[in-house]
Amino acid sequence: MADDEPKPGEPTVGELLSAALVGVRKHRRMRAADVARAMGLPLRTYERFEAGQDRIDLERVIKFAEATDSDPFAIIASVWLKSPEFAVQTAENKPMVVMMLALRNFHDDLGDDITLIEPRVFWGGFRRLFQDLTEHVRKRDLSAETWLDEQARRMGLDVSFSPRRRRR
Repeated sequence: MADDEPKPGEPTVGELLSAALVGVRKHRRMRAADVARAMGLPLRTYERFEAGQDRIDLERVIKFAEATDSDPFAIIASVWLKSPEFAVQTAENKPMVVMMLALRNFHDDLGDDITLIEPRVFWGGFRRLFQDLTEHVRKRDLSAETWLDEQARRMGLDVSFSPRRRRR
């Protein structure tokens, strides 16, 4: 990031990275020692990395993502978005990896012609894509989950099959 100094009251880059890494590790129910071992790092070195005490190291973020089966690009994006939750929310479906794979194919297809696309065209395309994805999520059929939730409640069970309630 160009400016390492956060505005008053805003978390630092290190704090944001740390929150994302800790969040993903805990989401995976892993101990720091497990991740350190999987990354081939001494525990103390890993702890410094996880605490966000060093500058962002892309190679380490990738090793962390491999060790935790998460999305390395989403971890980086979560820092830029100032939303460490994004790294956790996308650990399963890895949308940023998917986007980077699609972008690579797009770049391979266009080559130098990519320079001919104006920023407003990218913006419009991305906006439509995200609107379509939002609509897909909003319209998905949850009738089976709703039925299962109702049946569980009738049995006096406090469980949920709804994706939104399950995560909490």
